[in-house]
Amino acid sequence: MAASARLSAADGPPKQLLDSAQLQFQKSLIESSLSPLKKHLLELSTLEKKLAEARDYSGAITVRDQRRKVEHDLERMDKELLLLQTREQSLQAALLPDRITLPLEKAVLSGVQFSSGALTGWNRAGASAEWNLPGLPPGGYEVVLRYRCGALDGGVVQVKETKFGLKNQVDTTLTGPQEKNLGTLKITDGSGKLSLAAVTLVKDKLMDLLDIYLVPASR
Repeated sequence: MAASARLSAADGPPKQLLDSAQLQFQKSLIESSLSPLKKHLLELSTLEKKLAEARDYSGAITVRDQRRKVEHDLERMDKELLLLQTREQSLQAALLPDRITLPLEKAVLSGVQFSSGALTGWNRAGASAEWNLPGLPPGGYEVVLRYRCGALDGGVVQVKETKFGLKNQVDTTLTGPQEKNLGTLKITDGSGKLSLAAVTLVKDKLMDLLDIYLVPASR
């Protein structure tokens, strides 16, 4: 029984990858059909107008019926495509690791330094670090920081993606590094930018950032 359970668990990710590949194939079939159908729809609309202007009403009605059928097919395909995209996003989310770490050394820095494995120098409002997201499926992600913050340090930090953002307090960590969940951020562009910026400072310094990672909200 235990061996069977291990085999089933091991077969999980490959099956999800296969399902994802099949969805991609179905999407590509639909997408490749859209342009020819749209072109045909324009041709039918033009022909219908010409026949009506020539008072060939019988012919215009026949073409109109064909045009409506093509419009119906396009609407159906659009709904199928939306359903496939939703299923694909769900599969992609299931394949995500429990934590998506954003490498500190790959951040684009403004008013911040990468030193001894940490981001330091958060000494002014607007100091920031920015990452390129690694192709995440859209959805909610908890943003977690691991940091050090002295008694006179701290303030408010903001994390933003393409459209959405959230703010939270950075608190003193007298017992050493600690983790802080800033909240759930809705990510709309999983290959876009994500920035972390100081909004206000208690005194001279916000924190020393040791790690930042995202946790899919469904986990």
